[in-house]
Amino acid sequence: MPDLTRGPVLTGIVGIAAPLALANLLQQGYLLVDSAVVGRYVGVSGLAAMGAAQPLYAILTSLFTGVSSAFSVRLGHLAGAGRRDDPSALRALAVCTVVWSAVCAAAAVPATAPLLALTGVTGEVAAQARTFVVTLCSGMVAVYALGAVCAVLTGRGDARRATGLMIAASVLNAVFAWLFVGPWGLGIAGAALAVSAASALAAAAGLARLVREQRRRPPGTAVVTAGTVRAEVRRGLRIGAPMATQYLLIGVGVLVLVRIITPFGDEALAALTVVSRLELLTSALFLNLSGALMVFTAQNSGAGRAARIREGVRRTVWLGIALTAVVSLLLLAGRGPIAALFSGSAGTRLVTERYILITAPFFLCYTLTVVLHGWFNGIARTVVPLVCTVLSLGVVRLPLSYGLGHAWGVDGVMWATVIGWAVGLGYTLLAGRRTGRPPERDPGAQTGPMAFSESGGDR
Repeated sequence: MPDLTRGPVLTGIVGIAAPLALANLLQQGYLLVDSAVVGRYVGVSGLAAMGAAQPLYAILTSLFTGVSSAFSVRLGHLAGAGRRDDPSALRALAVCTVVWSAVCAAAAVPATAPLLALTGVTGEVAAQARTFVVTLCSGMVAVYALGAVCAVLTGRGDARRATGLMIAASVLNAVFAWLFVGPWGLGIAGAALAVSAASALAAAAGLARLVREQRRRPPGTAVVTAGTVRAEVRRGLRIGAPMATQYLLIGVGVLVLVRIITPFGDEALAALTVVSRLELLTSALFLNLSGALMVFTAQNSGAGRAARIREGVRRTVWLGIALTAVVSLLLLAGRGPIAALFSGSAGTRLVTERYILITAPFFLCYTLTVVLHGWFNGIARTVVPLVCTVLSLGVVRLPLSYGLGHAWGVDGVMWATVIGWAVGLGYTLLAGRRTGRPPERDPGAQTGPMAFSESGGDR
């Protein structure tokens, strides 16, 4: 598996980011295929239902997303400290996966209807949204298991295998979505079943490989007890709590945004679904660049290589700027065909095109923020991205969406997005300038340095 504490800096980061970005682009491509299939076979109401269901799904999965990301950081620390094969963190992640899968599945049925009521969505759209969420949550253990396996591989720097699993899941998702929604006529439930079925197959393949590797581990290389597993659970939750809260706030924020958009009609809500899919697709590259920087930073923090971390941050930022320019220009040039791909409704196409025209020139604010958050997460300063989300989304974007929406209509909501991005970047840069010295050593490390000494971290 790759050792990110040695070799060319940018090559190591891109070596993780590129395959994961490819896999995630295919995953987001599946979401676009999913939206296109639902839009064509089920209609505007189905597309609107997926838009209403998305924040509910995000809320139900946000905590696990934060925890799995935290274990990627922890496994990166261990790899840098020479403890790549320590199984305690792996078992701790397995415990968290099983427990949260059960909680999520149990909460889906009673929680979906009240949460939908908060959005103001009613009638057929609300009924289909509830069907989508409940069906998806019934197979949530498969979705989480795949996320956990990819978190392990990413934390170790093994991006190729994580990529293979995600590509397999994406291809299966696209095939199952078409089959279940189209020929089999399962409607919105078919789209949810496709996600669970594809995730289950990919997760099973990944888990089988990890189990075989652990069985080949030389005996006596690490002592695993209930106490060491509990310690890793606590450590992972401590790192992951701010990340989980951040994702939870994003989910709640999108829920509130749906509430703000709903009075503008089903066409606007359908456009929100298309726009959210486009955002996931266009941001996938930068989220994976951030994730790669996170793992790079974590491994080099574990090895005490502060200068290497600084160089990695600098090079990744410049790469992010160049890639953002390309993506923004492509979106602006192709906004018409992109909008027409997902809906036959003229109103939905118009809103989608307008969103791209307003937001794409300012996309750099978002991408730089995301990339720098990878550095903060890698040094376990996960509070900085959390505060950034509270400020940019909760304090700025949502109130402005409501106020500007009343004044300027849907355009006001779009401009609120741009202003929220700008505020988030401003805070992140300020936090970076105020960075001090983090702790010299991870209290959980038993061997190898855990010195962050000059790598930075927000106090």
